Amino acid sequence: MKNTMMKYLFILSFLIIGVTTNVSAQKIESLKKADSSKELNDSTSIIYGLFIQRLGFTSGGFPQEIRFHDVVTDKMYTFNVKGTMKSGKENPFCYYIKPGMYKVFSYFWTKSKWYGGEMHEERIFKNIDTSTKDYTKGVKSGTINPDKLEPYYIEIRPDSIYYVGTWHFDTGLVSFTDNKTDLDDKLKKKYSEMNFDEAIIKLPE
Repeated sequence: MKNTMMKYLFILSFLIIGVTTNVSAQKIESLKKADSSKELNDSTSIIYGLFIQRLGFTSGGFPQEIRFHDVVTDKMYTFNVKGTMKSGKENPFCYYIKPGMYKVFSYFWTKSKWYGGEMHEERIFKNIDTSTKDYTKGVKSGTINPDKLEPYYIEIRPDSIYYVGTWHFDTGLVSFTDNKTDLDDKLKKKYSEMNFDEAIIKLPE
């Protein structure tokens, strides 16, 4: 009975997430997982890296996402940086993406609770911890204007593979580092049709 109830709550939480996402200001397009560099062309590139998540085992089975904003087309994109039913602290990611200039817009995650999940979406800015109560109060009171804060950008050009770094989101003050050699050695076994040696190193900046 207890297991049945937990499954029900888990499914309900995902339904709530879906409703919340659809009600957001605009439609968000999901990136497709990449498995081969043969798909590269003038309208398709690849990004890959390693994501260090905030919660570890307290994330439960909920996925976590990063959202990109294309500043030219004004479209929003999302991709999973932690899969469903996974709780590992470090998670590699690899996705096809259209060329463009992207803003690393937000981090969407869910914390496991007894009733299901508590959802959070944090905007991403340089040297700003948006997970704090002070930031939330500042935005509500008008003393902090998110439009005037400095975001991270990443430019993606056509027909290319980009290593975008290790993404340190284990704290509210995010950062990006280059650990390409270590990650490439791990991924080459899984992605045999991906030419990581030709990847361009491009961290958000």
